[in-house]
Amino acid sequence: MIPSIKISEFLNQYQHKLKLAFTSRQVGLERDIMLSRQVGDSFDAADYFNVIRTSSIVLVGHQESRYIHKLNPQEQNNLFRTLFRGPVCILICSQGNSLPEAMVQLCEARDIAVLQSALSDSELLDNTRYLLSRALAESTTEHGVYLEVYSLGVFITGKAAVGKSELALALISRGHRLISDDITLFSRITPDVVEGSSPQLLTDFMEVRGLGVVNVRAMFGANALKRSMPLSLIIKMVALDKENRSEFDRLGNKQNTRAILGLQFPAITLPVAPGRNLAVLVEAAARNHLLQINGYNAAEDLIARQNQAIARDNETSNGACEE
Repeated sequence: MIPSIKISEFLNQYQHKLKLAFTSRQVGLERDIMLSRQVGDSFDAADYFNVIRTSSIVLVGHQESRYIHKLNPQEQNNLFRTLFRGPVCILICSQGNSLPEAMVQLCEARDIAVLQSALSDSELLDNTRYLLSRALAESTTEHGVYLEVYSLGVFITGKAAVGKSELALALISRGHRLISDDITLFSRITPDVVEGSSPQLLTDFMEVRGLGVVNVRAMFGANALKRSMPLSLIIKMVALDKENRSEFDRLGNKQNTRAILGLQFPAITLPVAPGRNLAVLVEAAARNHLLQINGYNAAEDLIARQNQAIARDNETSNGACEE
């Protein structure tokens, strides 16, 4: 299903941020803004006036406005009729720019609203694309706790009652920041970035067994919270028992991953047992992941040292045999 947002909803959310006012009558508000209308095709949801590759939101900047006003009425009419063959559903003029009144009326006849923004060309394009990248992002919800740990988005998952919220509370008390508890909303905001956030209703709150619902903002202050964060690392908490004791990787040289919204992310399975300081282990996992991002792998370093030691021992043994 192609992500979309109705123009009425788009205006309700972003009209103030984009400083928009209607130039035309308020028509076509139930039409959909989307990234693409055809499978295998793709285009930006918002772009400058382009009759060859049209976007849902067409922006009229200084150059576009000047070009349109230089055309005679018949040429303007032909230009706009060509534009209407694409997926355009709304036109926005940037600060100080406009469309001829006849073209505004032509848009109204096609149920295409025309608006005026107080933003400059570049501001209007950048802000519109930024807002739409989130509004039209493919999204999903996952059960778990999401935190910022050492500038990384760390998603902690596991079965119910394994201790996810307790671990999150320990990490918050150590200076890390909560993004969401229990339910995390993930959105693919760019081809290679998945961003996690909290559903609006659950923002600021955590449920901790034995304590009930707690307000993190009230307990720790606003600095203990973060609105959203790109996902970097997934940690799965698993209760340690006799059956699975031998399943965990001791060297850490096997890179496991898990897919969310079509992208693969490093995934670590963390055994949970009495006496283990899980908050310290999560911090260590985050620090180790930062080292791996910078090209250092501790397991590979240890194996290389062992190979060097074996090679030195072999050289010493061969030298002794020759003597």
